[in-house]
Amino acid sequence: MGKTSTSWKKGEGGRPKGVENKVTQDAKALFMEIMEGQVPKVQEALNEVYNEDKAAFLKYLAALMPYFIPKKTDVTSNGKELNDKPIIIDWNGGSDQDTAV
Repeated sequence: MGKTSTSWKKGEGGRPKGVENKVTQDAKALFMEIMEGQVPKVQEALNEVYNEDKAAFLKYLAALMPYFIPKKTDVTSNGKELNDKPIIIDWNGGSDQDTAV
């Protein structure tokens, strides 16, 4: 029996890009279930930190935010400068005293 050649190439077939496998999906679901039960304890801990050290409270709160609030993404310029000229806003209705922002 000889080997058969296939026309399969890397990146073809299988799961679509970005789709997690079953084990990863199950692990995330289990983690979320566990974490949902911890919300009261997290709230209690944050309240204690707030009462003891408000600066530390803000630090911990800021550390949690990226997990719940999406970051803004520039979808118009791919991170490149759009132009090098300042934006001019005419605060005086067309007078010669324009203000650069």
